[in-house]
Amino acid sequence: MRFHVDTDYLIYALSRQGPERQRLLELAESSVEIAISAVAWFEFARGPRTPGQLAVARSFFLEDGIVAFSESLAEHAADVFRRLRSPRRRAADIAIGVTAAASGAVLLTRNARDFVGVSGLRIEEVSG
Repeated sequence: MRFHVDTDYLIYALSRQGPERQRLLELAESSVEIAISAVAWFEFARGPRTPGQLAVARSFFLEDGIVAFSESLAEHAADVFRRLRSPRRRAADIAIGVTAAASGAVLLTRNARDFVGVSGLRIEEVSG
């Protein structure tokens, strides 16, 4: 099974003891693949983050665990954005959701409503 991590989920998992951290550690100790879209990684890495925080976060993902936002994914996300007539604040969320759906991954998030309308997306929501 494959999981993608949303930005807020990763921030919470690394900054406090709670259900996000517990679930991420459970997954890391299992045989599942944990990844993050390049868009979500950008949102996380832009910080403010220390090099140590970035290294800890990166350690959860395999070498190819930051999934590129390719031309075809960008075009698909743009189509979804236009179809949903989404406000600009949802643009990154749509790109993250489209990337997870295209990878066949379950998206770990704290905000399922941010991804409404992204077809084929499976979500596991945790809120603490």
